[in-house]
Amino acid sequence: MIWPGLLLFLLLALPFGLAGTAAAADYEPPIAVEEAPEVPVEVGSGWYLRGDVAYSFNESPYKAFADDGFDVSSVRFGAGGGVGYHFSDMLRGDVTVNFLSRDKLSFDAPDISYSYENQAWSGMANAYIDLGTYSGFTPYLGAGVGLLYSRNRAELTADGVTAKDVATQTKLAYALMAGVSYRLGTNAAVDLGYQFTASPQTTHPDAQSLAEDKGLNYHQVKLGFRYDLW
Repeated sequence: MIWPGLLLFLLLALPFGLAGTAAAADYEPPIAVEEAPEVPVEVGSGWYLRGDVAYSFNESPYKAFADDGFDVSSVRFGAGGGVGYHFSDMLRGDVTVNFLSRDKLSFDAPDISYSYENQAWSGMANAYIDLGTYSGFTPYLGAGVGLLYSRNRAELTADGVTAKDVATQTKLAYALMAGVSYRLGTNAAVDLGYQFTASPQTTHPDAQSLAEDKGLNYHQVKLGFRYDLW
């Protein structure tokens, strides 16, 4: 026998129970959205460092002084370095600083001695065109423009008195290059090439006229190493 009060309670609770069941049936769990993975940004992509050693096989501009009794010496090995950027697979450019040469002439006698020394440095902005890669070898052509810094130091000693003079020049210079590079791995390459560097307005003493002559140039064989900063 169901008590009248219990029956009334069940009748009143039935709509709420059905509504709760419907609500439970309509409920959908939240959809989990996975966050997109972070893509690392390459810092320095395309940039590279370079170092070079070089040999100038042209003669010292002071060689003719040897015929007049002067001692002439030269340092024809040079070195340098710089930083560059790959603009595309074919075009790259760099900025370099290079020691070009040191030339010295001197004269010694019992009562008098004289010495004259020149050092030359260059700072260049260069552009290169890589002409395709064949079995790992990439031939290239290049050109550059910049400045040639020349430092001249003279010293004269006579009757126990010494006089010294230092003069510097900074003149426009240009360069033409050709060579071939070989990739050693993902980030490294070596190149062997020829470079002609000229500064038409840089002056130096002429052995024949004993006056100043204009124009210095260097024919160099260069061995370089490049490291890409990927």
